Amino acid sequence: MFVTLCLLLSAWPIFIYGNFLSRMKGGWLLYPIIHKTPQPFSIKATIVVCARNESTHIAHLLTALMSQSYINREIIVVDDGSTDNTVEIVHTFAEIILVALPESVGKKAALRKGLEHATGELIICTDADCVMSNDWIRALVNCYQIDFPDMIIGPVRIHHPRASLFQHLQSIEFMSLAASTAGSAIIGRPIMCNGANLAFTKEAWDTSSHELKDCYASGDDMFLMESIKSRGGKIRYAKFQEAIVTTEPVQTFSSFFHQRSRWVSKSEAYSDPDIKFVAGLVASVTLLPFLLALIGVFDPWFFLVSVLSWGIKTGLDYRFLRIFRPFFVIFFPPWQFLLVAVLYPFYIIISLILGRFRKVIWK
Repeated sequence: MFVTLCLLLSAWPIFIYGNFLSRMKGGWLLYPIIHKTPQPFSIKATIVVCARNESTHIAHLLTALMSQSYINREIIVVDDGSTDNTVEIVHTFAEIILVALPESVGKKAALRKGLEHATGELIICTDADCVMSNDWIRALVNCYQIDFPDMIIGPVRIHHPRASLFQHLQSIEFMSLAASTAGSAIIGRPIMCNGANLAFTKEAWDTSSHELKDCYASGDDMFLMESIKSRGGKIRYAKFQEAIVTTEPVQTFSSFFHQRSRWVSKSEAYSDPDIKFVAGLVASVTLLPFLLALIGVFDPWFFLVSVLSWGIKTGLDYRFLRIFRPFFVIFFPPWQFLLVAVLYPFYIIISLILGRFRKVIWK
């Protein structure tokens, strides 16, 4: 009887979780992939990149930006007190507006400094370790010209052509975040965005930039989205494959958990009900099998409940991600997905602990 009760209790969050995934999947399938269309260059776009000690990557990004097909643009690089030769590399590219800060002030302050120089109607942000197609700016401008939203959430993927197994697993885990970002935005309940590919109007920035919660080292993207959403601003998703930004996976476990703990560290500051609801839902369905397995040490029946709940969640996740794989061009064998599903509860626990108790800084 007790096991049956536990099974019913565990089924409830999984049912809600499956329903939410189904809504996002349905919204994604009904929302057509928008292909690039010829548009006049009437909208000026300002691309802003905040960089610190990015000499390894910055040349690849600036080469991609200088090759963009959209010509009504300006590119601003804010160097946040780099101690390597990032500034020297930026100087080798013509037409780049460089804002060199003598010492590090942090991501949010650096972004504000850069936007003081912006003259475009549409602001587009990306990171120094990213690359994109030649039609990236055009795709985002096209999305903007459909109904002139306050913010556009762009697609981001992790990919490396010679990735190790650890890096392959990162791309799968990150694609689950990217898919949730896309699905939730399309159904009108955005819960995530990524500063590696984010566009917003200058007016929206001027209205919301004071709400970035500077006491947190990161989160400029999420807090800006939360502010725009709270005042009823229009937020759209750029379902253009040309709009995809690609970033590389991290090399070490230490770097991986530092990045994830930085993401977790600001979670307590979110006030948006959708973000809180989904975060609690994902945490409950992820950690529930883990907790049931611990109880199974005393009662073997709980192992069965644990495996069943984990299997249902894993099946729901796989069916959800399978819909998004063609768009993000991320393919993987089922055994790699299963490995991620097995490791995921442990990763969540470690990230939560580090995010709460470890001091987090940008770069």
